[in-house]
Amino acid sequence: MRIDAHQHYWQLQRGDYGWLTPDAGAVLYQDYMPKQLKSELQRCDVSGTIVVQAAPTMEETNFLLDLCEQEETLLGVVGWLDVTGADFEQHYLRFRTKPRFVGIRPTFPATSDGGWSRYPQLFRNLALLAEDGFPVDLLIRPADLPAMVKLLEGVPKLKAVINHLAVPDIESNRTEPWANGLEALARFEHVTCKLSGLATGSGGKGWTASEVAPYVKHAIDVFGTERLMFGSDWPVCLQAGSFTDMLEMVGATLPTGLTEDQIEAIFGGNAVRTYRLKVKEV
Repeated sequence: MRIDAHQHYWQLQRGDYGWLTPDAGAVLYQDYMPKQLKSELQRCDVSGTIVVQAAPTMEETNFLLDLCEQEETLLGVVGWLDVTGADFEQHYLRFRTKPRFVGIRPTFPATSDGGWSRYPQLFRNLALLAEDGFPVDLLIRPADLPAMVKLLEGVPKLKAVINHLAVPDIESNRTEPWANGLEALARFEHVTCKLSGLATGSGGKGWTASEVAPYVKHAIDVFGTERLMFGSDWPVCLQAGSFTDMLEMVGATLPTGLTEDQIEAIFGGNAVRTYRLKVKEV
């Protein structure tokens, strides 16, 4: 079973994306909906996908959940909630009644110094999610890793999911501070990581499998194959290649010697377990 653990759908007329302007480029500044991806999913034998928020609004979360009612390939939504809000629990419990609501990707306060104690409500809300075993996606970069380690020291049972391998600096061929920071996060047993967004560099420049492979190897070294998931980052990936290209590229970055079970876990099984997806075995 193949599952894409990270992709997006959006409609420009909804108007709440913020970042999605003509400056984003012609490839991204257009609508992307399920019908544009479905045939490629079928050709690649992908059973379904998890769609991730692209706007910091609950309205978009509702929009994506509505899509799930219309599209069979949509297995779950990683939406958005204000994780610092006093009304977080109220909205979280409301969305939890939706079976396809499987995670959130919130916006965290800017805390380069790791001073999370300034946000007691944040910790109360994260404690609720940790107790519930509900996944929280983290859109972070290497500079954010030390602060995220401090955050998880306060909620060590949080089921955190690092997006895009925390965006290593492939362009300059640097591994630090990314490598040490990723290893520090991997010490928390409930943290997983997505092999997503790896082909797309700054300005849409595409990376090859050989350029990405050392970073994937480090991820396997610190997380093991049981805590890694494939994600296409479609349609953002279209700046560098197609969905099929992303599937093949990630596969080509994996070191030789992995078992069939390990590869299947990365390309589907881990997503089912992490997001508690309801899927039919084929």
